[in-house]
Amino acid sequence: MATKVKDNNMINESYREIRTYLTINDEMKTILVTSAEMNEGKTTTICNLAKCFGELDDIKVILIDCDFKKRGVSRKLGISNPFGVSDIVFGNKKFDECIQKVEDIDVLPSGGVPNNTSMLLNSKAMKNLVSELREKYDYVFIDSPPICRLNDACIIAQYVDGTVLVNASKEIDPKVAKLTLEKLKKVGANIIGVVLNKFRSEQYNYYSYYSYYGYDDNRKGIFRRKKQKMKHR
Repeated sequence: MATKVKDNNMINESYREIRTYLTINDEMKTILVTSAEMNEGKTTTICNLAKCFGELDDIKVILIDCDFKKRGVSRKLGISNPFGVSDIVFGNKKFDECIQKVEDIDVLPSGGVPNNTSMLLNSKAMKNLVSELREKYDYVFIDSPPICRLNDACIIAQYVDGTVLVNASKEIDPKVAKLTLEKLKKVGANIIGVVLNKFRSEQYNYYSYYSYYGYDDNRKGIFRRKKQKMKHR
């Protein structure tokens, strides 16, 4: 059975707020979600975010698992992973044979583990697949391995509309976070925001469980948005 989004109004509202930021630009349709290191919560974030978009009327959403070794999307959603991205790219299966339905979204598992993920992700067939799905769906979300582990995310970032980074609060080394941004910028990635995950509001008077840092359209800087709470008196 597919895992439900955690029934927590504050958390769900946080994802909806991020959704609002991402829907401002109509051309922002293919979105990569990645992280600097493992266990920062990128797969949980992308699964919940994709489902959040799936709540919208007449919006078609697909979630693609390109973390071939971890296969986190399949595990998180509780679905099988017999065929997927790699099988389509190598011409062994058709798209309709690999797609699975989870609640209001379509899910494309990773499929078999290729010998060389970089070669697969850099292939014309992979780029054509993403391009075709961009036309077929309103939003295409792609999960990838952490940037400091593999170069896969930097490859995907070159042909998607935008990249969202997930950082774990008080766990990510600032130097590692900076290195991650530098790697993405070197490949021309359009970094549209950073989700600060594992943020605990009980430690503060003003803020909720998450933070979202978005880059403005002119790329002049960063705006910081946090959900306000009433000040304790």
